[in-house]
Amino acid sequence: MCRRLLLVLPLLLTGCQGLSERFFMPITGRLDLVNRQLSETNSQLLLVNQQLGSVNARLDVVNERLGHVEDKLDQTNRGLAKVDERLVETNSQLGAVRTSLGGVNQKLDTVATSLGETNSKLGNVDSKLATTNQRLEKVDSRLDETNKKLDLVEQAVRKIPGVK
Repeated sequence: MCRRLLLVLPLLLTGCQGLSERFFMPITGRLDLVNRQLSETNSQLLLVNQQLGSVNARLDVVNERLGHVEDKLDQTNRGLAKVDERLVETNSQLGAVRTSLGGVNQKLDTVATSLGETNSKLGNVDSKLATTNQRLEKVDSRLDETNKKLDLVEQAVRKIPGVK
């Protein structure tokens, strides 16, 4: 390539303009094509830059909204931390209540056992009372019979003259 240039260079310097134009025409055509492509690329880059500006503006809005969301999440987390603290307190109090309920349950078991024994004794007393009631009914029935007999005797005695 350097040799060609060395051969062509003297012709150019001598003023053969037609020859130089023909020689540089393919290069000029290519350079024009490159310039057109660069111009189109620049146009596309400008369009992309405009779109990126729009995207950046949207991202700024999204970032601002995310900032608000983060603030709300921080508030929620603080509230949940307070709830957790209260739950820890409640759980410790429930532990104490469970412990005391254990003692109460033992006492209730003792009372239940005592009530069971009392119920058993009351069952025995009930049975004896039922037997006694049966006996009293028999006695009552006999007394009724005796009263009827006495009424008959009294009526018979009144029929006797001189007895009032």
